[in-house]
Amino acid sequence: MLAGGAFTPALWAILVAFFLWGVASHAFGAVQDIVADREGGISSIATVLGGAVTVRIAVLAYAAAGVAMLFTGLPGIIAAVLVIPYILSTAPFWSIRDEDAEQANRGWRRFLGLNFLSGFVVTMLLIAYWLTNA
Repeated sequence: MLAGGAFTPALWAILVAFFLWGVASHAFGAVQDIVADREGGISSIATVLGGAVTVRIAVLAYAAAGVAMLFTGLPGIIAAVLVIPYILSTAPFWSIRDEDAEQANRGWRRFLGLNFLSGFVVTMLLIAYWLTNA
């Protein structure tokens, strides 16, 4: 592995969490475009499964990402709480109807703002980890 690293259980947990967070984010982002995508003949998870099912997948994937981070040790355990704002931002659309899917854009705009906050926190955690383990 690059730079002498090793695939540890904690690294696997981080990779699983990253994958789940990505699945959740992309799935939720597709919900707002259901009507336009269907009109344009574009398939996505949201056009195939519907808005409500896709939002539920996103919420559960965010939650699972947080659980995965609990298996990483510090500072990953602290990072696990970063999924909570994402869950709170997407959960209001749990039962969204496909014809109202554009309303999910409100959650998507919040998502974009949350990325700045969580990106900052993750960066600070990485710096703290590096400073204490270098």
